[in-house]
Amino acid sequence: MFLVCLLWTECILAAPVTKVNVTIRDEAGKTSPVLLHKMEDSMQVVASQLFNSRDSEFIMADRSGYEHLLSEIADRVITGYQTNRVLLSVVHEPEGTAVDLAFSVAPWAQTVQQVDVDIQFSGVSPFASAVLQAKIPALKKQLQETLQGASLDAADWAGGILRGQVKSCVEKALPDFKAAVDLTTKDGSALVQVVIYPVGELVRSVEYSMISRSIPNILLMQLKYKYADKAKSLQGLPVSCLKTNQEILAERLLQELSEEPQVRRHHLKPQVIIHPGPETQVELLLESDEYKIWFEGYGDIGRKDHNLSGRAHIGKFISRRDEIFGEAGVDLKHVKWDFNAGYAYHWGKATLSYMRRIPADANIYRFEYDFTPKWRFRYEHFGNTKENEYAVRYRIHEFLSGEYVYSTNKSYFRIVGNL
Repeated sequence: MFLVCLLWTECILAAPVTKVNVTIRDEAGKTSPVLLHKMEDSMQVVASQLFNSRDSEFIMADRSGYEHLLSEIADRVITGYQTNRVLLSVVHEPEGTAVDLAFSVAPWAQTVQQVDVDIQFSGVSPFASAVLQAKIPALKKQLQETLQGASLDAADWAGGILRGQVKSCVEKALPDFKAAVDLTTKDGSALVQVVIYPVGELVRSVEYSMISRSIPNILLMQLKYKYADKAKSLQGLPVSCLKTNQEILAERLLQELSEEPQVRRHHLKPQVIIHPGPETQVELLLESDEYKIWFEGYGDIGRKDHNLSGRAHIGKFISRRDEIFGEAGVDLKHVKWDFNAGYAYHWGKATLSYMRRIPADANIYRFEYDFTPKWRFRYEHFGNTKENEYAVRYRIHEFLSGEYVYSTNKSYFRIVGNL
């Protein structure tokens, strides 16, 4: 029995190494776990080649020699750190024999006391940059924690780790961008410069409009010019990025627009619509659920009489869908006025109106449907003449529209000036 035990013990002691475990500890306790893990990976390669399949008894017989050798190798492999101690031990486990290596290291001289991280977006406006920056909130802190307390002389290989961290973060949060990283050190400080730049198909131009059917657009001119620059700040973004983040960008514009004094003064409710593409369209709609005021002038081409006219509409909403209003129209050629008092029912994109015209004492019925903010269909029935009028209008910009009109006995093209 004693002989069997002895032979079994000798077999264990002489078992070949199947696994190598490396741990590295900074004696000062300041180097980040990320850098220590990188050191462990580097030494793991060397140690695995040195010990795997070797006789464990042979290794333990020259334990001090191996510890000294590993210390010298570590001093060359781990730039910026000196190895103060190496502890080697052999552990017999059920699944095999392992060599455990514990390294104690310390920085050569100076360590990084301060880490400044500068993250910039190339080719992207400050407005869009702020939105994109919010998608990588932890990157700056992650880079600072990685470098803080590290040896200044380890900057070369630490830079590779930083590039890996930035690449991983950008690929996950901003797949339409790539990043370049530069690391410089001086007098105990480290500066990490990250430049993130767009790739793929970019937004080449932005078509912008600000429209209101609740108040004259001329009152919004100052606001329109202000937000033209914000809308055009989407230029340079990858189209796919704009499609992914259009709700966030629209919400950011909406928040700023809602706080504008003019918007609050007139009790307007803004809406932002973004149509992404190489030629992106941005529409800002400012409407009120309290009133509706508009002034229009008409110039009719292909019509002999009544070809110059104008109309003003002043309405008050008595509920979310119900409006009472008054309209005044003028025929400029004969300077002839008419006045309407009416009621309108608004339902989504459709509006159905009834008006009583003075002095003609006529009943007028009007139906309007806005297919888009630019395209509108109109139908009117004039009770006094029994005529029907159909029209399709296209808004060219805030102050000019074109309308094709077809009525019971004539058709013409109308140029509409919108105030």
